[in-house]
Amino acid sequence: MLKSSIPGRVLAVAAALWLGLTPAVAGAVPRTACPEPAWRAEGAPQLWAWAAILMDWRTGEVLYAKNACNRRDPASTTKILTAMIALERGTLSDQVKISRRAATTPGSSMYLGQGQLYSLHDLLHGLLLRSGNDAATAIAEHIAGSVEAFADLMNAKAREIGATHSHFVNPHGLTDKEHFSTAYDLAVIARYALQNETVRQIVGLREAPITLENLNRDVVLHNTNRLLWQMEGVDGVKTGTTSAAGACLIASATRDEQKLISVVLHDGHRWSDSAHLLEWGFGRYQLAMLGREGEVLLSRSVAGGKPELLPVAFGDDLAVVTPRAGAVMPKLEVELQQRIVAPVRKGQTVGQVTVRQHGQVKAQAPLVAAQDVAKRNLLDNIMRGLKPFVRWLTQNDLL
Repeated sequence: MLKSSIPGRVLAVAAALWLGLTPAVAGAVPRTACPEPAWRAEGAPQLWAWAAILMDWRTGEVLYAKNACNRRDPASTTKILTAMIALERGTLSDQVKISRRAATTPGSSMYLGQGQLYSLHDLLHGLLLRSGNDAATAIAEHIAGSVEAFADLMNAKAREIGATHSHFVNPHGLTDKEHFSTAYDLAVIARYALQNETVRQIVGLREAPITLENLNRDVVLHNTNRLLWQMEGVDGVKTGTTSAAGACLIASATRDEQKLISVVLHDGHRWSDSAHLLEWGFGRYQLAMLGREGEVLLSRSVAGGKPELLPVAFGDDLAVVTPRAGAVMPKLEVELQQRIVAPVRKGQTVGQVTVRQHGQVKAQAPLVAAQDVAKRNLLDNIMRGLKPFVRWLTQNDLL
């Protein structure tokens, strides 16, 4: 694991300040909308999948891509987005009445009965573990009033998070010529969803007990993601299978602090291909944590401040992905406001730090005030002016 110490970073800061860097507003690193690293390169995995991608969860960096921007039928991988919208717009304790449309939705099912009541909690488990199309329809109708209105929410959310090459017309992924996505977009959606604790908890379960009210009995829902049993560190995410889409899998795995997301679409060897892709990623790349949110990087004087020095901290985690072999130490560039004036509020943005590697911007994070700094009043200024005189008196044994 590549390490970066506080003293090393301070030297980088000092050099940056000496070079006279100008103030800048912190922001996200610009990324190509749909990157395509060479997948035919020597040593890259050769997969059966028609489309595939490997993405680092923390940074969003694409480590491998094969036809990742090509439109494909996403099948039930669609349900990750369905779950996220349900969690953002509903509560787990919501009671959902099952409509006839939901109960008769074809394909994979958790066997809901018309007129029955289920909690959103149980429907989400049926959606993500059993891949219930009936659960997807019931959730959509509960959240938006209809499947069609829910699809509008899906498309808006997809655009919002950067999955701009997708279009959804239903919450379950049954085949429709107007329902499509890409390997890249599905990785973006999964990366967004895995920030949610409830999603992480559900997709990592091998099984979960729920009560099927229409059958009047308890059942155990088994996760359709076999990779949870087959590979160390796998903790998600979702399968998908239709005749049009073929076998699909979005998988995630975590080792130490690094989480990777893989997507394989139309892949008759989805289990072995996903495992191969994830193992290749962990073996070839490592996550370098260069700073953590709240960690103080340096101090800066504050005009008219009490105290005069302001500790400046990382506003977000700062991390990059580097090759395990032949890695080049990332270069940190710090840009601070040329003059910081009191009062200053804790959390106030005062600059940014940028990581460059091979001349390219790899990551950015805001720099923020680590504490409040008040503005000096008249008495503070008088006492401050007396300090040199008091020091002289003390040094000459006159005080």
